[in-house]
Amino acid sequence: MSFTNKRRYEESYLSFGVTVLTAGGVEKPQCVLCFEVLAASSLKPSKLKRHLETKHPSAVNKDEQFFRRQADRLVKSRFDDTGMFMQDVAAGLKAFYEVSRKITAAKSHITLESS
Repeated sequence: MSFTNKRRYEESYLSFGVTVLTAGGVEKPQCVLCFEVLAASSLKPSKLKRHLETKHPSAVNKDEQFFRRQADRLVKSRFDDTGMFMQDVAAGLKAFYEVSRKITAAKSHITLESS
């Protein structure tokens, strides 16, 4: 019998500048500074700390609130259904649908006349 021990994201990993990206039901660590998606095997504090120290040495002494602000910025910029971009697109699509429905209900068709 094969047993694989899968690591799960913990909120304390944010202190290393890493948040979680869930894609297709799979959790992947993502750096909030460089937006790099790390391997699932790097969900170990030692590996997350190494990424922070080697890639972002100026952010080593930053507090957790700094990383929380960066994580919020990252979430707002995502193009999946959790980001503000998709929420804005969905709101625009809904407004377009409502206007189209009202035009159809009023039976006012726009026609182009040729002169």
